[in-house]
Amino acid sequence: MMLRRLLLLCALLAAIPLAWAQAEKAPNGVFLIAKPALVDPNFRRAVVLVTQAPNGTTVGFIINRPGRRSLAQILPDNEMFKRFTEPLYLGGPVDAAGLFAVFRAKEKPEGALSVLDGVSFALDPAVVEAVMHAPPAQVRFFNGYAGWAPGQLAAELARGGWYVLNADADTVFRKDMDTLWEELIRRVRAVTAMLR
Repeated sequence: MMLRRLLLLCALLAAIPLAWAQAEKAPNGVFLIAKPALVDPNFRRAVVLVTQAPNGTTVGFIINRPGRRSLAQILPDNEMFKRFTEPLYLGGPVDAAGLFAVFRAKEKPEGALSVLDGVSFALDPAVVEAVMHAPPAQVRFFNGYAGWAPGQLAAELARGGWYVLNADADTVFRKDMDTLWEELIRRVRAVTAMLR
């Protein structure tokens, strides 16, 4: 069953972008796991939660790169930020100075992008602000994001730069990210061994 889902996800990612863009609200997130041979320093040993946006672009966040400081530490005099003590994550090379969020909530603010059931991206500053004012139980903030133009990620997949795995919310919000890339590489290799 898992093998069939993995093959389906690979086929979907390689297909024409409109395949995922047809339903704006349908969650369609997967993990991209950088292959060991991927030399791009922006994505070396990265685990990226990605989804296809309604316009056909692919957006995501590197979930296994926590920074050294939290929003509370960066802006200690700001009352709103005092509650955000988790590290600020390095989400990707696009708009690296921008602030974005990945959050888990039953209800999402208007303008948030659904990724998985109950998990959404806040890419628009107004949505990020709404999440800050009424934070859900699970939220992570990111500097920067990862983005691909229509067809660009499909080309990278065809060149063999990434593995694709089913995404799940528990992995997105787990505390220890130090070993996540290695664990997912082992999982992919186990699935690949089953294929042989």
